[in-house]
Amino acid sequence: PNGFGQVRRTMASAELRRTQSSGMLKKSGELALAGSASQGALTKHSPPPKVPKYLSVHALTRRRKLAASTGNLHGYMAEDYHQINWPLPKMFGKEKYGYSLIDITDPRHLKESASMSKKLVRLQYDQQIIDLEWRKTYKSLLDAEHRRDTLPGNAQPKTKDMHKKEVDDYIKYLGELQEQKDMYEKSITEVYTKCDDIKLALKKESDLEDLRVFMETRTKDSLSADNAFSGQNSTSTRLAAGAAACE
Repeated sequence: PNGFGQVRRTMASAELRRTQSSGMLKKSGELALAGSASQGALTKHSPPPKVPKYLSVHALTRRRKLAASTGNLHGYMAEDYHQINWPLPKMFGKEKYGYSLIDITDPRHLKESASMSKKLVRLQYDQQIIDLEWRKTYKSLLDAEHRRDTLPGNAQPKTKDMHKKEVDDYIKYLGELQEQKDMYEKSITEVYTKCDDIKLALKKESDLEDLRVFMETRTKDSLSADNAFSGQNSTSTRLAAGAAACE
């Protein structure tokens, strides 16, 4: 009997632990679901999520953009180009490389915008190096072509071949640099295309909301007189019924 009682107590304690653990799992699962729901419940009126300061539009002291004709429709000039006094970033920033901060401020897309801004910073940093090398190589190519074309008529074949090879090498290297330039331009265009899609979706949402408010206001205005008339009729009906009950 003692052994049987001990087995029962052991089974009861095991059942109690299983019940408690099940309750804990249930509560933790509910908390996890509640946490994920609260994290994904951002609206356009929510406070903006935290992003690094150098990727935040709200941290800008001045908002400057390039002209629309440059193709950069979404980038503000980064704050570093306002605060750093070193002449090199200012020189290149005024050209085009400093406009890397995506201008989307909707809280639902702010983290994605910060990620795209970070990508643009890196792309335009590398693009700046490639562009500078491309310009130097192109200038060297023009000089080499000038030396080749101004050779005297009695120049040695070896000299002509040397200048021709120099021009060919510059042309080949310039082609490689152009491929890299095109690759960076394609990556930057993909970021801008994504920005276009987000802004188009936000505009459609705003247009639908404006349409809803307009239709709701027009419906309320058209029914306001009828509602007032119906309210007066219902009041007079109640008064008549009360008078009849008193009689």
